[in-house]
Amino acid sequence: MRNTYRMPKRLPGGTKYVVESAGQFVRRFVELPNGRKIPLSTRTAQPCARIGIVPEPAADATASLA
Repeated sequence: MRNTYRMPKRLPGGTKYVVESAGQFVRRFVELPNGRKIPLSTRTAQPCARIGIVPEPAADATASLA
């Protein structure tokens, strides 16, 4: 039998939405300031495209000032 938790209509300040990677799965839960955790459904992780995060070298700006 599955545990069912009801989300409160209003969340207090300091509430955290936590996402944890667990291999192929992503575990999610809401952590309230008093330490109580409300689990959310586990989802399958989506594959990421590998992209470069380092920008291309910029043209030398000082050369245009001369």
